[in-house]
Amino acid sequence: MTTGLLTPLFQRSAASALGLALAVACLLAPALPLGPLRHSAWVPLAVLWCAFGWAARGETGWRAPAALFGLGLIHDLISGGAIGLFAILYLAAFLIGRSAANATRSHNLVTEWGGFAATVFAVGVIAVVIGPLIYQGAFGIGNFAIAAAVTTALFPLVRPLYLPRG
Repeated sequence: MTTGLLTPLFQRSAASALGLALAVACLLAPALPLGPLRHSAWVPLAVLWCAFGWAARGETGWRAPAALFGLGLIHDLISGGAIGLFAILYLAAFLIGRSAANATRSHNLVTEWGGFAATVFAVGVIAVVIGPLIYQGAFGIGNFAIAAAVTTALFPLVRPLYLPRG
């Protein structure tokens, strides 16, 4: 029996663990000395993949929201901005992703990609609304939009890590 905070959530398969590792790597990439990739808008918001995947798999309880909130706080700290924006956005992605996944119950690439794209779009709308409030008017949506577009475009490639079938 395992009692770790995240262990039951990610113990389902090696793909889920690899998906989480990819999300954390993308989250930490802007903080590493990677030359031109440092603070690049082209690094995907891979935590959105986790949020949607966990929501689509029907994760219940407090572990998934707590993990997303923690990853959001880490993202806030790394970005150097106000604390709270990404924590709120990742939690919103989980809640919206649950609705989008229920609306697109068919387990094929097109419907899951569409549900993910709708989730990312809704999270972008939330970012436009609350970003200026949290950053006191100094929030630019451009880099977020680029990262969201890259994240959505890469979804079919990483889908098996977050939505394993079988």
